[in-house]
Amino acid sequence: MITKQFFGTTRDGRAVHRYTLARGGLTVQALDYGARIQSILVPGQNGPVDVVLGYDDLAGYEADPSHLGAFVGRVANRVEKGRFTLNGVEYQMSINNGPNHCHGVWDQQVLDASIEGETLLLRWHSPAGEDGLPGTVDAEMRYTLDEDGGLTLDYRAVTDADTPVNLTNHSYFNLAGGGSVLDQLVQLYAARYTPADEVSCPTGAVLAVAGTPMDFTDPKPIGRDIDADFDQLRWAGGFDHNWCIDGEAGVLRPAAYAFSEKTGVTLACETTQPGIQFYSGNYLDGRAGKGGMRHERRSAFCLETQHYPCSVNRPAFPSVILHPGEEYHEVTVYRFGLK
Repeated sequence: MITKQFFGTTRDGRAVHRYTLARGGLTVQALDYGARIQSILVPGQNGPVDVVLGYDDLAGYEADPSHLGAFVGRVANRVEKGRFTLNGVEYQMSINNGPNHCHGVWDQQVLDASIEGETLLLRWHSPAGEDGLPGTVDAEMRYTLDEDGGLTLDYRAVTDADTPVNLTNHSYFNLAGGGSVLDQLVQLYAARYTPADEVSCPTGAVLAVAGTPMDFTDPKPIGRDIDADFDQLRWAGGFDHNWCIDGEAGVLRPAAYAFSEKTGVTLACETTQPGIQFYSGNYLDGRAGKGGMRHERRSAFCLETQHYPCSVNRPAFPSVILHPGEEYHEVTVYRFGLK
């Protein structure tokens, strides 16, 4: 069942609505503002637990610097200096993350939303020139719940000219419902990762995680190695890197697993995407969220399934260029359980 209610009005006068999806003990609330996931309520050992960070009102989202719960695009993650060359033409995107571009502008848009049975459908028409990018892109996002505690995110896009497209959801998870996440377990189904430079842009290399603090091939507490004397962790202030998911891209397969002993809540992530950005909330700044709960540093983690960052400038990485006549289509499932 999906219901709709008015949520607020943006500073420039656009009406925003909240949609509540409920099925099989799982309740998800999403906004048509940036297709943001505001809350995910799941069964815990001692009652329901809201496992994502968010805000009570629209003003919080408009002032949010961290893309909480957002559908981000047209190009997720970093693009070095916001610049790339395509078909012999150089393009300049906005600079919004140190010297780089990060996550695009879709999280600030009010999308066209509709309810189709058990699915929330959100559409965005991205005109040519938006954020300096070529080609018109029509994108749609489908949020669907199943009876087994799964939230499916289905992304599709088409274009009328060659253009980069790399989409993800930027929900911040805390499976205990609050406090530090350093004691929560995470496993990444990835034997390799893409090391980054001092400003978090991948160098183009792909390295094995074995023997390094980047090894999450077995479940371990997020805090076990987060402050290790390792350049990747020093430069990023913790984990904020892309891992190369094992198996064949384009096929739905395991990407990550997480668990909180405090609540017994588990999270299994599957995706068709080639990569996953695991982020340990290093730059959360303590601002107040839902119910006044402070978003302190390392009080949440992200599992952003996507293509590798800066792929437009790294020819060895899987391509993010969408061509006319093709359809971009990626699926991610976040499945919640109780252990």
